[in-house]
This record gives sequence, C-alpha cells and structure tokens, in this order.
Amino acid sequence: MDTTSPSTDAARLQEVLTRYVDSRDGYLQASKLVPQKGLAKSFESIAQRRDLIATKVAALIEEQGFRPDEDGSPEAGVHRWWLRLRDKMTDQEADAILAECVRGETELVRTLQAVLDKEGLLPEHRELITDMIAEVTLAVRAFDSAIGDLDPERPPA
Repeated sequence: MDTTSPSTDAARLQEVLTRYVDSRDGYLQASKLVPQKGLAKSFESIAQRRDLIATKVAALIEEQGFRPDEDGSPEAGVHRWWLRLRDKMTDQEADAILAECVRGETELVRTLQAVLDKEGLLPEHRELITDMIAEVTLAVRAFDSAIGDLDPERPPA
C-alpha cells in the first residue's frame, strides 16, 4: 500500500524544481560568459532542456494542489554573482567556467539522489528523478571531457 502523501511528494518535487531553476539560470549566465560560440550554444541548449524539465516538475506540483516556487535558491544567485565576478577578474577561461558547470551538475546529482533516497515520493516521480540523474550524470562526463580537451595537463575526474 502506498502511504505517500501529496504534500510530502510535492515537497520533494519542490527540491528538484528549485535546483532545476538554479541550473537553468546558471547555464544562461554561463552562455553569456564563454567566448566560444559553440560552447555558448551548448549552454543555451542545456538551459532550454532544464527549463522544460522545470516546467514539467512545476506542473506535477500543481497537479497535487500546491503552488510551485519557481524562484530558485539564494545560494545559486550567489554562485551566478561569483561567475560574473570571476569573469571580470580573469581572462574568462572556458575551462574555469566548465569546472563550475561540473561542480553545479555534481551538486544537482547529489540533490536528486537525496530526494530519491527520502521517503514520500510517488513511484512515477521516482522514475522521473532516476531518469534526471542519468541525464545529469552524462552532462558531468561531457563537461569533464571538454575540460580535458581544453586543458590536457588536467587529470581526468
């Protein structure tokens, strides 16, 4: 018997939504900071995908009768501020921005896994979050590979 309450499930989904909004906004910011047009386009594409997923998660929260908070977290705002500051202090190195992307994606995987590990998530939402983890893990690998391409002396992660 499933004893998951809608409020608990919605709270777990809100954690995911907050991180996806943070991710979307971070990639939009990063797309403006990198000088490589191809990389900027990739960041924009990831931001669009994150926006689609955030919209889907917000709709799942609304279906349960709750109002989703789509503002993102204060920590992510500070992180984006740091990216802008770093941009002004350095020569805007793409590998530094990619490293920040890896850090952000790794944190997103941790958040998704923590939500998955908690009780109170509907089975169909567990499946969705499992798919999200797989997608973000692939992004981390791609960014790690791209960093290696930009900095051949950097050891693989």
